[in-house]
Amino acid sequence: MPRLLFLSPLLLTAALAAPAPTLQHVFVFVLENHSLGSVIGNPNLPTLNKLASTYGYAANYTGVVHPSLPNYVAMIAGDTMNMAGDNPGQRFAGDNLALQLETAGLKWRGYMQGLPKAGSTADYAGSYGKKHNPFMLSADIAGSEARRMNVVPYEQFGSDLASGTLPNFSFLVPDLCHDMHGALNCLGRAALDRTGDAFIGTWAQKIMASSVWKPGAAIVVTFDEGGGGDKAGGGGRIATIVITPDGPRAKVSSVAYNHYSLLRTLEEGFGLPLLRGAKTATAMNDLFMK
Repeated sequence: MPRLLFLSPLLLTAALAAPAPTLQHVFVFVLENHSLGSVIGNPNLPTLNKLASTYGYAANYTGVVHPSLPNYVAMIAGDTMNMAGDNPGQRFAGDNLALQLETAGLKWRGYMQGLPKAGSTADYAGSYGKKHNPFMLSADIAGSEARRMNVVPYEQFGSDLASGTLPNFSFLVPDLCHDMHGALNCLGRAALDRTGDAFIGTWAQKIMASSVWKPGAAIVVTFDEGGGGDKAGGGGRIATIVITPDGPRAKVSSVAYNHYSLLRTLEEGFGLPLLRGAKTATAMNDLFMK
């Protein structure tokens, strides 16, 4: 008589879960202070909505806290590291994604629009703000001249893309006139949205036309936190769009994710240990893998 095999619901869920991606080049763009409902369906954001509907997005992704600065830290450290408020004079110590990549022999770079020069530790410079630069909030990076030189003005991204010298992990942060939230003296609210949308469209198109756009590549467009007082998950529900050359299409994920989920996905994809909150977060594999 044949034996019947019964799987518990937990084991069945694990068996059916999408496998972890194997990553070679990842581009994470971080925009500012927009809740899910102010992105999806917003007529001022045609590019973001086209990317979301064509590729996929997380409809139940949240920031981990308010305001901005600790969310940026959470993206690379798996914890807010006791950061509170937006004071750029704060520092945290300890392992983070950049240091993990370095240890593994992989390359990383932070491309910061408005940064005065490579390795700059300035708190503010024109429309640049260090509160959106988690690498320079890390004592282990800011205190090392060699590591600081991995944090460069955004203009270098175009050069690296053209020359084929991109790192494995690119963290891309527009300035306050292109992040869809910052300096209203740059533009009005609707124009800020349109400018940020066009910024993403320009660079996503260039990445997808480059030689690195093949299996193992991914573009992630996310936000630091939700706007309008939304406190879901601690930092409000936000749209996080995932674009891959070989992953799912028209995918809307309802799984509960946050910044630690993104970190876990990247760490697993690059074969790295899991840090802090990433250990218990759910990886976003359904948006990266078919």
